[in-house]
Amino acid sequence: MTPPMSMEEIEASLDPEVLAQLRAVAIVPGRPLLAVDADEVLVYLAEHLARYLATIGFDMRLTQYQLEGSIFPAGSEVPVPFDDCLRLIDRFFDDETLNQVALPGAAAALARLSARAQVVVLTNVPRHASDLRRRNLAALGMDYPMVENAGGKGRALRWMAARAAAPAAFIDDSLRQHESAARRAPEVTRIHFVGAGHLRRILPESPAAHHRVEGWEECEAVLRECLT
Repeated sequence: MTPPMSMEEIEASLDPEVLAQLRAVAIVPGRPLLAVDADEVLVYLAEHLARYLATIGFDMRLTQYQLEGSIFPAGSEVPVPFDDCLRLIDRFFDDETLNQVALPGAAAALARLSARAQVVVLTNVPRHASDLRRRNLAALGMDYPMVENAGGKGRALRWMAARAAAPAAFIDDSLRQHESAARRAPEVTRIHFVGAGHLRRILPESPAAHHRVEGWEECEAVLRECLT
């Protein structure tokens, strides 16, 4: 396992814009911390994206949990090149972020949990859509501080956990993000959460996570145990 980084090393390794956002979040020392992803944890993404792509002439055919090789021009068997996939995703976030739908129970669970823990949304939403994401989450009853991350989330998570100096938990759907968190913030409880049922069927469990949950009722129960 990679040796723990000092705060100075963490700050030096962070994207300057991410670090500025982290410093702007009022982390309260001694209060438990909950860092939560947005897509497929707070709001649906894949099903919404598939519907959107169909309206502009593309099919999404997920057989594994990655976009490369999964988006096709309608009627074609040749996938869209990766760079074009990224452009389509950017277009989706521009057009549809304000219309993303909350997962059942997400807002109510976070409202209850926020009575005992400080909640921060740690999302890799594209920067051009960050304000749209804030507005969408606020409209869905999830108006919490948000950090727009880039790349692995482990360093940002370690920064927040060190500031809180209290029990901390991290929720994400991505195997890579759990690996990043385990490497950089091993003391944080890691919960693998994939909101859409069809995605759970193609996504293996994360060996880097402590728990895998399938809904917010189960997730809240786990968090009540670990954020004490």
